[in-house]
Amino acid sequence: MPLVAKSTNLAGKASIIGGSLTRVAGWIILAGGTAFGLMMLGILQAIFPAGFAGWAVGLPIIAIAVTVGALLLRGGKSLESSGVAEQRDTHTSAIFQLAEHNQNTVTAAQVAAAIGIPTQTADELLTSLAKAQPDHVVLEVSEEGNVFYRVSARGLSRVASFDEKLRVAQEAAVNDAAESVVESGALRGRT
Repeated sequence: MPLVAKSTNLAGKASIIGGSLTRVAGWIILAGGTAFGLMMLGILQAIFPAGFAGWAVGLPIIAIAVTVGALLLRGGKSLESSGVAEQRDTHTSAIFQLAEHNQNTVTAAQVAAAIGIPTQTADELLTSLAKAQPDHVVLEVSEEGNVFYRVSARGLSRVASFDEKLRVAQEAAVNDAAESVVESGALRGRT
């Protein structure tokens, strides 16, 4: 297995945590800013009951708090969902790679151990993968009653194409090195 694979236990975590923190900040700004704007509106209206100073100060504060809070909530949700998608894609890629090394079959326990998630979560991931890609991943039961998943060679094509590109790049580097050695030997023979 190449040493360029993504970390399966860290994939998407930064986006998920960042999205959650952004949403918390959004709620704090939304609630705190609105409360502060209402407080300013009430205090200034109490001090100047005939004027509109409370409205002139309080409403812009409330409007800014609602706008910034809503933007943070929306951005946090988007960031968190992108992290979940990255995590799912990394786990799916790891499952295909694991299946390739296990003669195109995997169990939930193997996947759980390989990518560092609970067995129940691995089973849910494999089941959803089998539902989403029924031509590539199939749930099967052995004669002993053990559940395993068979991954077709087509499902491995993404992994295989990456491995093929890596192999071609490595061969090209070896060929370039061999050619430079031959050329340097030919130059030495001429001198």
